[in-house]
Amino acid sequence: MINAVIIEDEFYAASFLKDQLRQVAPDIEVVATLESIADAVKQLPLLKPSLVFADIQLEDGLSFSIFEQLKWKGPVIFITAYDAYAIRAFKVNGIDYLLKPFDVEGLRFAIDKFRTADSVQQDDKLQQLIDALKSNHSVFKERFAIQLGTRLISVTVAEVAYFCFGNRVTYLVTASGQRFPLHESLDKVNAQVDPRYFFRINRSYLIHHRAIERIDSHAGRNITVQLQPAAADGLISVSKDRITEFKNWLDQ
Repeated sequence: MINAVIIEDEFYAASFLKDQLRQVAPDIEVVATLESIADAVKQLPLLKPSLVFADIQLEDGLSFSIFEQLKWKGPVIFITAYDAYAIRAFKVNGIDYLLKPFDVEGLRFAIDKFRTADSVQQDDKLQQLIDALKSNHSVFKERFAIQLGTRLISVTVAEVAYFCFGNRVTYLVTASGQRFPLHESLDKVNAQVDPRYFFRINRSYLIHHRAIERIDSHAGRNITVQLQPAAADGLISVSKDRITEFKNWLDQ
């Protein structure tokens, strides 16, 4: 058996990868799922897996730092939401990546590259891939994979009006008014979208400028925003400590 570790802070994404591995590579056993950089730095040297699957963007930072801190020499298959055009050149490296949402064939291809890779060159190739990915970490997400019962759909960022948080769930709301739950925190989503178009107006709302229907200034330096489609909370207040930044964002 080949021992593997998954570094992923999204429960659904980790479960999906495990299910796909059981189909594609039954000889690969997932011995642990780690959810943060801190956990990975502690646990990887103890677990000593033959293969690591690592999401690039974790709640506490970019996963590159794990392998740099540990001076990791083992093979890593990165999981990323970055668009394919931004990382097309990475295919020249022996270590592969999975682009979310990935399919069985993509996973099979990545594992085949792992099986045939020259282990003597793995360390250099890992560092090449980390350097290349780090240089492109400002590439923003193009789409979101969403689970609806047994269906998996992909919603492009171009369709998004805003993201909101309520009842402990982050929701994606489209310009047409569709509302989908996400398995990610609003903080994480905020780091994945282009700040030229999206702004976090308060703790619960991350909005695209095209979703703004009306902005009103009130006494006491308060600003409210009316969204389209309308938010469940009605008028949304801009946090007072974000008002100046919000005005600058509108004027860029």
